[in-house]
Amino acid sequence: MNMDTDIESFPLYDIEGDAHQCGQQYGRAAGDRIDLSLRTYRLAFERVGLDWERTRALARRFIPVIEAFDAAMLREIEGLAAGAGVPTEDIVALNARSEMLYAFAQLEASEPPDGCTGVVVMPSAARDGKLIHAQNWDWRVESLELGVVLRIQPAKGPAMLTFAEAGTLARAGLNSHGIAVTGNFIRADGDGTRQGVPLALIRRGILQSELYADALGVVCRTARSISNNMIVTHAEGEAVSLETCPDQVFWQQPEAGLLVHANHFKTSAALARVVDRSLETTPDSLYRDRRVTEALRARTGDLTEQDVLDALQDRFGAPRAVCRSPSAGPGGASSATVATIVMDPAARKMRIAPAPFKAHRFTEYSL
Repeated sequence: MNMDTDIESFPLYDIEGDAHQCGQQYGRAAGDRIDLSLRTYRLAFERVGLDWERTRALARRFIPVIEAFDAAMLREIEGLAAGAGVPTEDIVALNARSEMLYAFAQLEASEPPDGCTGVVVMPSAARDGKLIHAQNWDWRVESLELGVVLRIQPAKGPAMLTFAEAGTLARAGLNSHGIAVTGNFIRADGDGTRQGVPLALIRRGILQSELYADALGVVCRTARSISNNMIVTHAEGEAVSLETCPDQVFWQQPEAGLLVHANHFKTSAALARVVDRSLETTPDSLYRDRRVTEALRARTGDLTEQDVLDALQDRFGAPRAVCRSPSAGPGGASSATVATIVMDPAARKMRIAPAPFKAHRFTEYSL
């Protein structure tokens, strides 16, 4: 596989129509990248003892769960599979890759952590009075070749703009109603003890919401297999960090106009009730979280998007830094900051830079 880190931008695909049509258009347009996603994760699953037939069998177990969660989402996955010319369970496996890698295979010893440092600047802390929502996404270096941006105009519901790995329905994004979401790795002792909705589909459900309350409700009401931190914002000045376990949700709101979350549990309620396993694989989360907070706190009230991007470029502790340069994990797979994403939900736009650990540029995408 070509580990090309000289990627200047991620491709944009416009899709529209009903669920099956959207999926089919996506599958046809991104077929080559979806094929690469499948080859990449097939190797990842095999490294942890899941051959492809076993992976497909596990993926089929998610199909009724997805249909109960959102039948239209399953239709979109089926359309995506048809457009890409692969079985439906292959696309389900891509969307449930975290659940299968982290929960079913109990894999932390051999897979790089799906890291991330998320940041929100509230309007009261920003120079121009507009909310800023940003993230460094830390994951496998190969994902530089898998990233896509989807601009979706569904037959009903909000238009959506989302960054994702090819073949998945959402990762970070925003919608036409001013709602935005990012997700960060966290891990609790009870992960993998129940079957739930894949995280990629929960994030897509957030983006399909017209009301902020409904977006939060998608997280709070949905059964999950594994833990995850999701930061959900609204352009008009709302933000909350939701630390989720399979059967619990803990929440944290901004302080002094800032919200920062890396890869460990922070809420006092979670720390009292959850056995936090996150720091076993991401001990750098402790200083990443603090360093970004301190860098921005000094300028609260006059913060700009560039201030946020500068904070996300911090290299202390390299390669295990806020901006992570490629380094091998315990199983040999290399991880890095695959992308820096900064969103302006009020303007309905996002800017994304691939491989920000080296010379890079941002590409703007808008609804």
